[in-house]
Amino acid sequence: MDYSIVDPDELEAVEERPCDLRRLSEPAGVERVALNRFRAKPGEQLPLAYHYHEQQEEAFVVLSGALRVETPEGEFDVPEGSLFAARPEAPHRAYNPADAEDVVEVIAIGAPPVSGDAVQYDPADEE
Repeated sequence: MDYSIVDPDELEAVEERPCDLRRLSEPAGVERVALNRFRAKPGEQLPLAYHYHEQQEEAFVVLSGALRVETPEGEFDVPEGSLFAARPEAPHRAYNPADAEDVVEVIAIGAPPVSGDAVQYDPADEE
């Protein structure tokens, strides 16, 4: 089939994640880009750890709430309706601040859809 409609709420949540993660690529039949929906309560982060990707470009489209992203260059506040992008080898940690009033909902887009290229990053190693 050439077209797909996917309701993330009908998919199984990925276990052992710090927030609600639904993988969208496979149900949509998409092979050249990784698509995920994250829903994080105040105090929850999206990925498992501060990290960077060796090959993958990553973008977060904020559907609702506000996302905060920590990077070596500082912290970025990404409001609803905006997009944050990180190039390969650019460390970042996306999260919903503990003092946030709302859940943040984000569509994460990664290309190419490389498995295993996420590298944990420790800012203390740079000091």
